[in-house]
Amino acid sequence: MKFNTITTIELSSECNLACEYCVNRFISESVGRKRGIMQDDIFERSLELLKELCRVGTQKEVNLNGNGESTLDPKLIGRINETKEIMGNRQVSFCTNGVNMTSELARQLKESKLDSITLSPHSPFHARRAAHIMVDNGIMPHVNFGAICATHNWAGQLEPENSVNCRLKNDCVPLEEGRGYISSEGWVSPCCYDYRLLGAFGHVFDDNILKRDVAPYLLCHACHQKISKRIQEQYNFAQ
Repeated sequence: MKFNTITTIELSSECNLACEYCVNRFISESVGRKRGIMQDDIFERSLELLKELCRVGTQKEVNLNGNGESTLDPKLIGRINETKEIMGNRQVSFCTNGVNMTSELARQLKESKLDSITLSPHSPFHARRAAHIMVDNGIMPHVNFGAICATHNWAGQLEPENSVNCRLKNDCVPLEEGRGYISSEGWVSPCCYDYRLLGAFGHVFDDNILKRDVAPYLLCHACHQKISKRIQEQYNFAQ
């Protein structure tokens, strides 16, 4: 499948938590990545790709978060609005751990063009406080209990003591739909589990990035998500 939909634009690979069940704490120069906020040129190029995918009709929704905390991006509100201008009636959303939530930020989010916001209770105290702040400012967040109910081992990348075998055995939608996850540095990989960018099939500044294949890669061998027989045969890949 060709790259034809952007699932995520990772505004930040920085995080203000270090959860043991998350791979964000592994992001470092030792794995070939630098923590940081997405630079303007990479963000603008990501929007150009988004606009083209909207034009051809394959872009349905996009998330402005990744393996990091998007509220650390000082340009978050402006970037939400820029993205929404391109997406039109399509959904624009993001997820936060709530640590940075303030009444002022909640007010700005309410006034922005964001379609939905998800709150992850990685830090229960901060999540509870953030929920109260958002509700007081007219935002009803979706609460994501994935870290509790759908915990997984990030395709075998966590330490044994922090790994939980996922009970969900869902199909691998990213490969089926040609999804691309844009990292804060601009590299494009099929999957948010890929914090080392092992499956990166190009960069947003590559001229032919939208013609690249979204194919199985190393992490797929250990992933709990099932790759269809059709894709395995197409790429001669055994899961």
